[in-house]
Amino acid sequence: MIIWTKRLLLTCTILGLLATNVLTLTSTAFNAALSGLMGTALGVPTVTDALNNKIAKQDKAIEKRKSITRKFGNRLATRTKRVAAASVAAILGEAIPILGFGLLVAGTAYELYEACERMKDLDELYPGLGMTDEVPGDVLREVCGVDLNLL
Repeated sequence: MIIWTKRLLLTCTILGLLATNVLTLTSTAFNAALSGLMGTALGVPTVTDALNNKIAKQDKAIEKRKSITRKFGNRLATRTKRVAAASVAAILGEAIPILGFGLLVAGTAYELYEACERMKDLDELYPGLGMTDEVPGDVLREVCGVDLNLL
């Protein structure tokens, strides 16, 4: 009788372990429940917890990048509107024979200044997005270092 009880107990244990192995691999709900139970009861860090933490960090990084991109986009849109309005407003003034040349130079200087500011914004955007490439220094120098001493 004791031998049969041992065999029955051993058989039930093996079948139970096989069933839990199969359920762990095939059922997400069972896997999550078992993982949560082990994590809570035994204090064992589980893969599910690690993945959830990783997803949370990625979500924070995505929100940060969205915020940086939104800020850049708003500045770019505002600056573009100002430059377009100034260019349109300068059309009539540039048609005046002598005064027009001065307005043309001033308008070009303003557009170059705004282009330089856009390059600086882009230089801030790249590191904020986690990109290792920043705006090349020669681009900033070429756009921002233009000398307008024409006369």
